[in-house]
Amino acid sequence: MNHELIDRYQTVISPVIGHFTDLIIKKGEGCYLIDEHGKAYLDFACGIGVTSTGHCHPKVVAALQAQAEQLLHCSIGMGYYEQPIALAEALNTKISGDYQAYFCQSGAEAVEAALKLSLYVQKRGKLLSYRGGFHGRTMGALSVTSKQKYRDRYDALLGASVDFLEYPDPYRADWVIPDGSKDYYYNYLSRTGLFDDAVAAVIIECIQGEGGYIPAPFAYLKALEQLCKEQGIFLILDEIQSGIGRSGDWFSFQAADISPDIITLAKGLGSGVPIGACLAKTTHMQQWDTSHHGSTYGGNPFVCSAALATLEVLTPVLDSVASLGTEALVHLKNALANHPFVGDIRGRGLMIGIELVTDKTSKTPNPDLVTAIRKQCLDKGLLLIFCGEDGHIIRLIPPLVIDKQTLFNGLDILISVLNASY
Repeated sequence: MNHELIDRYQTVISPVIGHFTDLIIKKGEGCYLIDEHGKAYLDFACGIGVTSTGHCHPKVVAALQAQAEQLLHCSIGMGYYEQPIALAEALNTKISGDYQAYFCQSGAEAVEAALKLSLYVQKRGKLLSYRGGFHGRTMGALSVTSKQKYRDRYDALLGASVDFLEYPDPYRADWVIPDGSKDYYYNYLSRTGLFDDAVAAVIIECIQGEGGYIPAPFAYLKALEQLCKEQGIFLILDEIQSGIGRSGDWFSFQAADISPDIITLAKGLGSGVPIGACLAKTTHMQQWDTSHHGSTYGGNPFVCSAALATLEVLTPVLDSVASLGTEALVHLKNALANHPFVGDIRGRGLMIGIELVTDKTSKTPNPDLVTAIRKQCLDKGLLLIFCGEDGHIIRLIPPLVIDKQTLFNGLDILISVLNASY
């Protein structure tokens, strides 16, 4: 291990950044990261869900090289240029509806924009979010993020009032029933008493990301949409981790057949180049008066070119993401059915969570086992990360361009390590 590089890092880089591994990374190729010794690691972390087209995809690299020779930056407010317009048009073709885009550099910024838009247009001072939800670490995004670890010592958050709902977790919430109808969930939400004319917006992840890779029941999402429409509340869907093909649809909400007011995007949109987007229905965006928000780098031609190339690469593989995800879930469930510490296996598309517990009766989180499993998998050339309130869920986020053989090679490493753990 290159201890000198780590020592230099620790001298000049803030310790506020956490690390999943101590790998010294030299380059990335396709589905693999290559370390200082030339060892390849099958990357099931994707830069935390970012490198959706794998590392250094030739079409993305070519798009960036071509754009770098033409225009790197001039700021979107200085004039008009093709790339952000083309990207907004391309995203609109993936959604059923009429949306306008605001571009930025990250998921947290996209959430900030969504919250500011909601509060400004609605002229209301209350927001609703979900326990276990993660929307970013900037002050507004943190206000709708529930995990206390991220909120400690930051009392002066967004000026709006925020209430948190319980997320519909089919594994842990006893009120979530497999065949629950839209009416059932509508009545449940109504009884919370939180939905009223003081609420500007509710923000939810259709598949909760950092909270545990938990897909919400479609009927619940449809009930939430209905209640929001009746109360004039904006429905913000955070698709930062689940969007851009990760779930097997362009956006995870599409499987539930709902129509959000606002969508936030980032991560997989740029294949590794920093970009975020807040998409909102045109009727809402048109009420956001000029200069009430802005970004120097938003709509940068270089990053928009990467995003356009990303969409081009992912379009022909979208169907395979859904089918590979289904096959992966079946394979994992069959291979781990009798594992005493595997509480639940869930997900959609290539967004899969494996929840580890101390026993299946108590469902007590088992983060220590996750740590041990990740270390052993890393030794065998498989890079994994975790999620969940207690860090007890192994999350699988392989590149969306992965082939079945490579995917199953990685799954089988994980299965063998897990089955050797008891």
